[in-house]
Amino acid sequence: MVTIRERVPESLRGPVSLVALAVGVLGITVGFIITVLGVTLYYDLNGLGDAITTIESLVVVVIGLAVLFVGYLGWRGFMHFAY
Repeated sequence: MVTIRERVPESLRGPVSLVALAVGVLGITVGFIITVLGVTLYYDLNGLGDAITTIESLVVVVIGLAVLFVGYLGWRGFMHFAY
């Protein structure tokens, strides 16, 4: 059985690992920011009053967690292709 690492040509492993690292770092950073924003919206710590509902703030939290997961997958991809 051929793994994904073996399917990628030797000359492309470096650039693929750098792209995966960029996705990981940006995904974790942006995901954390969006998650914290969603939590502040949920607990009404932003000063917007009734402009954002509880459901909308929970949607923001879920989106932030999804972006964090994509960042995690990017980090795992970097670790897979870098070594």
